[in-house]
Amino acid sequence: MSFSTLIGLVAGIAIVLMAMAMGSSIAMFINIPGMMIVVGGTVAATMIRYSMADSFKAIGMSFSVLKVSSEVKDFNEIVDITEDLLRLVRGKGVLAMESYEVNNSFYQTGVRMIVDGYSLELVKQTLREKNKLLIEKAETSAGVFRSVGDAAPAFGMIGTLVGLIQMLSNLSDPSAIGPAMAVAMLTTLYGAMIANLFALPVADKIESWAQNESERELLIIEAIESIGQGHNPSVMRDLLAPFLQANKKVKESGQEG
Repeated sequence: MSFSTLIGLVAGIAIVLMAMAMGSSIAMFINIPGMMIVVGGTVAATMIRYSMADSFKAIGMSFSVLKVSSEVKDFNEIVDITEDLLRLVRGKGVLAMESYEVNNSFYQTGVRMIVDGYSLELVKQTLREKNKLLIEKAETSAGVFRSVGDAAPAFGMIGTLVGLIQMLSNLSDPSAIGPAMAVAMLTTLYGAMIANLFALPVADKIESWAQNESERELLIIEAIESIGQGHNPSVMRDLLAPFLQANKKVKESGQEG
């Protein structure tokens, strides 16, 4: 998890809770009927748009995006690993890579396939298909969370209308006005918080993470091709230089998640 994600998530929740607690009891902001309208309605609307499988995949991808990974991510480190593998192959042959542990599952898959004797074209095709599937899965997962972000405020407004109708229909009973008004106001709050503090940021995070992962995997595919063709390490570095330059620009702009 990046520091920006952690700080943003903790700070956002803490600021809202502190603001609630400073003015009154937090219990005042808990309304079961309102939660049922917003949460239940949002879940129902999302399940209509997407299948159950897509929804669970989106949840799984959100954990993949936010968890801390020990895999090699740095582009320069990947190039250094590629140079080590090239020198190993040039000195001891392709099978020598079997003893070299690459701490990146995507890269390790390519290395294993080369060691197992698969053709370079088949290795590249397999890795490109894995990359394509990653992008497609990320697009669907981000779409699920954007659907949540769209539906939550809408159901918050529906809850507001329900509360107002209940209030107006019971103006003769003062004791019923308060609970109805609470539903009217709190459902809007719930919808806005779900959308802007959770669903939409997660959707953006998934898209950003997938773009970075895709670029990293494309770099690895080129590295695997360089190993398969037995390039000189200096030639390999020249071939992979555009990836490093592009990644440097992303880091300087602060867009890498």
